Amino acid sequence: MKKNILIALAVVATSMSSTALAQLQTRCFQDDQLETSELARGRNAWARKCGLITAAREAYLNEANEYQVFTNGCYAYPNVPAGSTCSFHVPASEAQACLTGLIKLGTCVAGCFTPSQHVDFGGRDVTVPEAYASGLTQVTALTADARLDALSFGNQPIRSYVAGDTQEDIFLLQSSDGRRIEVTSTHPMLLADGTMVKAHALKEGDRLLGSDGSKLELSSVSVFSFKGKVWNVRPASQNKTENVMSAEGFLTGSVRYQNEWASDDYRLSIREEVDVSGL
Repeated sequence: MKKNILIALAVVATSMSSTALAQLQTRCFQDDQLETSELARGRNAWARKCGLITAAREAYLNEANEYQVFTNGCYAYPNVPAGSTCSFHVPASEAQACLTGLIKLGTCVAGCFTPSQHVDFGGRDVTVPEAYASGLTQVTALTADARLDALSFGNQPIRSYVAGDTQEDIFLLQSSDGRRIEVTSTHPMLLADGTMVKAHALKEGDRLLGSDGSKLELSSVSVFSFKGKVWNVRPASQNKTENVMSAEGFLTGSVRYQNEWASDDYRLSIREEVDVSGL
């Protein structure tokens, strides 16, 4: 069964204790999975009504497609798995009655590179979990004025890393010049003509845009079953072009494309400019 609900992690790795992180993983992956935006927004509205978060925090979480979770309550209660510490049912609807005694823990989101994939973090080509463990706070992404014929990059502050366990098909994309990248099925990849598409729509012969500006013909598109942890980052910028990052020599989208922009149309009509304003 596919699971790709992930947790948002602070930029600095030491900002959350291992105990709290384990609790957050339990909430997100075992007993408090809210798998639709409607449920996530319902949870946030309920939390705001009950004084657990502010209206500003509610708007912030809704914009990012995240939802508030707690150390001692969950949506699945009382039908929770063995080992769960959940002792309250936490609603996902504003109409439900308020509870007392809940302790805020963190938020849950969704996401997408296997842990071995390298991303450019401010000039350092490292895996996302390595970047998180090192406390890196910037990721390399296109600048807002980047063009297909003149790519330009800048360092974007990272709002959060996301990580979590999943069991699903992973797409292995290989180019004719030997580049390869492993991503989840809905991960956004940038075609050579500036069109952003989801990985599962790609086929052999399609051409992707490389981070060096080259047009990369796909020599192979294969799928393998994966069970483990996947990772991504969310830049602080809400400019869609500034959420196009360099990974394994390809241009690819940040986790924002799979969360707050997930319902938007990925089809673009681009000529010279890398224009993702339609996403």
